[in-house]
Amino acid sequence: MRFLILAFALLLPLCAHAQSESVASIGRFAFENGGEIPDMKVGYVTWGKLNNAKSNAILLVPGTSASRHAYDAHIGPGKTYDTDKYFVIGADPIGGGTSSSPKDGLGTAFPKYTIRDMVKAQHEMVTRTLGLTHLLAVGGGSMGSFQTVEWGINYPDFMTGLIMIVPAARGDHHFAAIVDAFEAMVTLDPKYQDGKYTENPVEGIRRAALIYFPWTASDEYLGSLSEAEYEAGKKAAGERWVKDWDANSMLSRYMASRNFDASVPFGGDMMKALGQIKARALMLPSMTDRTIPGYLTRELYRGIRSPVIYAEIPSIRGHSAGSAPSGTAEYAYVSEKIRGFLADLAK
Repeated sequence: MRFLILAFALLLPLCAHAQSESVASIGRFAFENGGEIPDMKVGYVTWGKLNNAKSNAILLVPGTSASRHAYDAHIGPGKTYDTDKYFVIGADPIGGGTSSSPKDGLGTAFPKYTIRDMVKAQHEMVTRTLGLTHLLAVGGGSMGSFQTVEWGINYPDFMTGLIMIVPAARGDHHFAAIVDAFEAMVTLDPKYQDGKYTENPVEGIRRAALIYFPWTASDEYLGSLSEAEYEAGKKAAGERWVKDWDANSMLSRYMASRNFDASVPFGGDMMKALGQIKARALMLPSMTDRTIPGYLTRELYRGIRSPVIYAEIPSIRGHSAGSAPSGTAEYAYVSEKIRGFLADLAK
């Protein structure tokens, strides 16, 4: 009996930090641009433990092709999102992972969703399923920053802080052209069959990744790679998309990013839109970013009236500086800035 009690006691810290996978059913869901589904699912995973005051919860939302596990390398005891201190929630936006998506059966008939739809569904999951009335922070990179911006605009009193990595409040024609090009590559695959395929058109997806791959890094970074590294990186991009994505789901997700503009509900007035934000913000742009150019990040910075910490990630990695792997200087820089920001929020 003593041995069992000791073993249980030793396991308690591990249980507190273990991840827990769940799917919330939030019922009938109406989309911003029309259409609805009878039972929206929102996939999520949690780490750590909610404190008694329910004041230590952090919601993390991923980039366009990522999932609820996008920030796993930053989550754990003593890491960026320290599970000794915080209750961390990783969410799958509409359209991918374990959330409702075209691959569930509707295919191209799945409603065309927006970033605001994603955030609305996440808010339902956080409030109705998890029972939270406040978050310490919401954060994410790339499309995750789009969602973070919308959290700040639509639920301004719901969080204390916003963490925005390689961020913007809208896409532009530059990004639209990239997405349009790889959409054409996927839909030109004979197996795509106007979206009514019975076999995922993987060759089209692989070729689409070739279009997108160079825009995620700077010219200098690509030039620093050996030929073998360049070929491996190029191949890995396509294989990851093929492994993780159904073609219709992937195209719908990238179209949501392509069409994002936080100013739309405010008659195109971006300053009015961003003026709704009350939470303190941390902005971590990469000034070698070619996916989200610097002028879009500066527009976001100018529009937020609440206190903002603006710190450029020193890197030649371009857009991917915000998701650099553990052990890199970029990872360490991002981690240090976020840990300091969260510590100040929690005071």
